[in-house]
Order: sequence, then C-alpha cells, then structure tokens
Amino acid sequence: MNVIDLLVTIVVVTILVTIVLAVVTYVAYKLRLAREPSALEKYPDGLRYFVRQNPPNPPSQAGASPHSVSRSDAPEA
Repeated sequence: MNVIDLLVTIVVVTILVTIVLAVVTYVAYKLRLAREPSALEKYPDGLRYFVRQNPPNPPSQAGASPHSVSRSDAPEA
C-alpha cells in the first residue's frame, strides 16, 4: 500500500464517520424534542422569555406630567 492509497482510505473513512455522526446527532435531537413538553402546554400565552406589560394610561390634559411643557409655557428664543 503506497501513500496515495493510505490518504484516500483516511479521507473516505473520515467522510463516512462524519456522515454517521451527523445522522446520530440528528436522531438524538429529534428524540430530545419529542421528550420535552411543547411550549404551548407549558406557556399558554406563548411567551417563554418575556412577560407582557401593559403600558400605563396616558396622562389627561388636566393632570399632565410636571415634566411636560406646553407650547404656551415654553420660553421664547
């Protein structure tokens, strides 16, 4: 067996081992997905990482925020 045949054998074995590992990894991933409960059962509103927050009511004109400046109160330049 010369060097070329040895290199060809190493490349072919490496390719075959890579394909086999890819298939085994994919099967393990699918088995893991089938085992865990679905997100809809665990989180009925569909939110897993975030909690929905409702914005505060906008201030009315009478009770406006002290930080807001109306046009009539604005200093003239």
